[in-house]
Amino acid sequence: MNAKLLSLSFAMTIALAACAKTETPAADATASNATAAAPAAPTAPVAPEAPAAPAGDIELTMAKVDAWLAASKNLAIAEQSDASLDSAMNASEEDSAKYAARLEATPKLREAIEEAGMSTRDYALTSEALVSTLMAVGAVDAGLVKEIPAEIHPQHVEFVKAHRAEIEKKMQGGAEG
Repeated sequence: MNAKLLSLSFAMTIALAACAKTETPAADATASNATAAAPAAPTAPVAPEAPAAPAGDIELTMAKVDAWLAASKNLAIAEQSDASLDSAMNASEEDSAKYAARLEATPKLREAIEEAGMSTRDYALTSEALVSTLMAVGAVDAGLVKEIPAEIHPQHVEFVKAHRAEIEKKMQGGAEG
């Protein structure tokens, strides 16, 4: 991994890792508070909304990587053409559910992602899974850490190790084109 890509990936991973640490407790607390505050109903209670699926619940494939890269390019074009858009790549203080919701709520961003054949949810989960795994594998290979963190899904690690050169080539091509 070249230094520029490693730096970008490292920054994104730190941001995503910070989000991942707060995602589950906040979602659980919200669900608990909503359940506790709900009045008793004579009919069967409605289950609280499930917390967002962690990135480990998404399987990484080259088709998803290709769609993610196309969506990322579309987002960059949309943001360049409209200065009023939030940066779609800035998920620093959001868990994947909030990030996907923000993308979904912004028509131009949602359309840019959908043009690539992805939902905003899949885009957010693929972003988190791919970037964090690339960073973890890169950090181990560079000797910065001794092992892949337990939070990184084993399928993602296997996928990235098997396709890393191809992914990095596509990412570099996407940055240039």
